[in-house]
Amino acid sequence: MRVKEFMTSVIVTADAATPVVEAAKIMAVEDVGSVIVTKNDVLVGLVTQKDIIAAQLMSEGVYHRLTLEDIMSSPVVTISPDADLGQAIALMHQTGKRHIPVIEGDDIIGIVTSTDVLRVVATLKLFAKGVPTA
Repeated sequence: MRVKEFMTSVIVTADAATPVVEAAKIMAVEDVGSVIVTKNDVLVGLVTQKDIIAAQLMSEGVYHRLTLEDIMSSPVVTISPDADLGQAIALMHQTGKRHIPVIEGDDIIGIVTSTDVLRVVATLKLFAKGVPTA
């Protein structure tokens, strides 16, 4: 199974200069666990809920001055839409990353998360056992 078959196509991007407080609100409204950070429409980083929570542990004054660029992970680990499930699992294991943007050429076309992988693996296990899915 290829990444393009189980990735999440809905991605949320924000400019690197976006305040962390604003990005946290966007993530809550969009119900996503990460934001792809861009500068001039080029991928430069990734911010996850975990990064936002860690930033909130700073003093309130510092937290309210932070931008995504201050807390983003960079460089970003990416994957091809044609990579297979095993490659996605191996990449997550090797890097410790749970959110990996899917890149085709210069375009960000999706994101694959550990939740996406878990859903696929669970479905495949049920299918292998002969349990009807969906």
